[in-house]
Amino acid sequence: MSSSLKQILSGILMMAGAGMPFSVADEIEADLPSLCGSLDKAFQKRAWGKNPCGSLSWKFETTSVQGRPLIYLVFGPENSKNTTLILSMVHGDEITPLYLGFQISQWAEENMKRYPDARLVIAPFINPDGFLGYPKSRTNAHGVDCNRNFSTRDWQKEALAQWKKRFHSDKRRFPGYKPDSEPETLFQKGLIEKFKPHKIISIHSPLNVLDYDGPDHVKLFRFSEEYVEKCQELREKLNAKSTGFYPGSLGNFTGKDLGIPTITLELPTANHTKAKEYWQKFKKGLELAISHEIPPRSTK
Repeated sequence: MSSSLKQILSGILMMAGAGMPFSVADEIEADLPSLCGSLDKAFQKRAWGKNPCGSLSWKFETTSVQGRPLIYLVFGPENSKNTTLILSMVHGDEITPLYLGFQISQWAEENMKRYPDARLVIAPFINPDGFLGYPKSRTNAHGVDCNRNFSTRDWQKEALAQWKKRFHSDKRRFPGYKPDSEPETLFQKGLIEKFKPHKIISIHSPLNVLDYDGPDHVKLFRFSEEYVEKCQELREKLNAKSTGFYPGSLGNFTGKDLGIPTITLELPTANHTKAKEYWQKFKKGLELAISHEIPPRSTK
């Protein structure tokens, strides 16, 4: 297997002070055909069509808690100055993002040649254990919410305290006992480190909002004016708004701490019968985000 992402993940794991909570692909017999077979059944059950994996060139170097491949696709030139990372199905009980993630994958196979200078990285199935388990779960197989587990600057002080006080120790929102403890979290961080995206789109449901986390004019002291203006331009094109930060969330980690504009598309519902409708409604906006160019994150 390619060693680069594995090395990045190992480095992140060491920095996080974790033990070894996950396996990498050349250390277990992770089974991509089985994963695709399970997805095929799930898609047919919901009348979404057949064979979502298709003949696409899936990559994986790491696995979920239960040993399922954490898959992704890469389109476009390695030296691109316009790289977009798209993540979906972080929460296994949010059904509609799964359909959009794989629709974007098929769309990219057919359409990315229209954007020869752009690079697109798609990880459509971040939490396979949560979705394929019974019952379906927002959390991963360790019972951790992988959108509260990122090592944000406020994690140590606020993550567990807020979980207990604000969310009354709701198991669905458990951030883990330490940040970066989960393979699904480290997988996302590994993609960010390897591909250094200029912008990130994460697809969830059912809050029916486009959330923006990232540089704005309030934070102009951190970044160049040109960079902030381009981030704001993307935000305005998509009509996204800031709804606040949670300790350990992706938007907090990438948007606030790293300064990468991060758009969270919250679909209106998790109702699988609406998935095709949502794809038709939002695909133009996704295409607009992919084509939008943002300069390097030059700081002042």
